Amino acid sequence: MRKLLTALLILTLLVPAALAETTWEPLPLDDLEAIPHIADPANFTESSYEDETLSVTVEHIWVDDARFNVARVKIVDPSQLRTGVQQPYGKKDNKISTMAQAHNAVVAIGGDYFSKDNYGYVMRMQYVMPKRTNPSSKRDMLLIDANGDFHFALQSNLDPAYDELLDPTHEPVIVNTFNFGPALVVDGKLRDAADYSYYTKYNLGGKEPRSAIGQLGPLEYLLVVVDGRDAADSNGCTAAALAQFMYDQGCINAYNLDGGNSALMYFNGENYSQKSFKAERAVSDFIYFGTLIDFGLDGAEGN
Repeated sequence: MRKLLTALLILTLLVPAALAETTWEPLPLDDLEAIPHIADPANFTESSYEDETLSVTVEHIWVDDARFNVARVKIVDPSQLRTGVQQPYGKKDNKISTMAQAHNAVVAIGGDYFSKDNYGYVMRMQYVMPKRTNPSSKRDMLLIDANGDFHFALQSNLDPAYDELLDPTHEPVIVNTFNFGPALVVDGKLRDAADYSYYTKYNLGGKEPRSAIGQLGPLEYLLVVVDGRDAADSNGCTAAALAQFMYDQGCINAYNLDGGNSALMYFNGENYSQKSFKAERAVSDFIYFGTLIDFGLDGAEGN
């Protein structure tokens, strides 16, 4: 009996300690400077990351002559879907890999390279970029709200959803907006290439390196980077082929991001897609996911 009581006492003491180690706090949705904790290296494998707040699995999928680099992401809180920016445009450390490392990203891809153009309503973590409030009728806009859900304004301000979603009283509040496109899957329906024929740039009908983000369900996402221009013997794909892939993978909403020389997927400190870090292009912004668990590594030397 005494041994049993002793064991129960030890268990009672250990349980609160274990619970304390696994508690986590959401990140602010209105602070670009706030970043996730450093992920525990022990939670990585060659093709996955797993902790109580974040699950990432990556794989290479060949479709015809194109290699699709795919990351499936599950999070427990919308604040783990984050955007990062680097100013000014063209600065040498404006690279996805450099920014991802600085922001403790587990997985990351590029955004819409907003600093390359001078139009579009650009919001990052609820911060509206200076002089970036001019919508374009030639671009579809992706808007991500405080629940981590995707919305579209097709051809931007020509869509009534544009004013509705960006109204200050809209709930939930919009946290991030992107102005590249086109939208590839909308409310579970695959968009036909003819639906975005108003796009006149970026060779949508040609085979190119491409990037996309999709929502699979609540707090569940798909990141895709397609290698192209003979990288990894991959010839890239058309926008329509990318849309079909996102649809086939189960996306209820999906959006084309900046591709070409900007197409790169970062995972576990390395480039999971083909482009080498030496050949990496300087861009202005990126999308990433991180952990909410403090593993005690944030202040560690060398991090």
